[in-house]
Amino acid sequence: MTDFVIHLFIGSLLIILGLLVKRFPTLIAGYNTMPEEERRNVDIVGLSSFMRRHLVILGALWILIAVGLVLSNQTDAAFLIYLFYVPIYAFWMVARAQRYNHNS
Repeated sequence: MTDFVIHLFIGSLLIILGLLVKRFPTLIAGYNTMPEEERRNVDIVGLSSFMRRHLVILGALWILIAVGLVLSNQTDAAFLIYLFYVPIYAFWMVARAQRYNHNS
């Protein structure tokens, strides 16, 4: 049961970060450390919307998977699902987010 609470917390945290990243784009890794000249070439409105959408999706799917695994009594499979699911989705997000960076 404590694993379930941890998964609910992680999913909720991802959703909250997704909602915050639209209002505070400096939460986006790499954007806050860019020089001002490079920041001007980033479509921050599009990037922050993209990050919000996909962090909320990631958090919601995290919670749905946790609920599904608890209801089906297969909580042992959670580690493998999250081991493959999260990195693949994260790599896809990083690759896809590059379309908002118009620097060289």
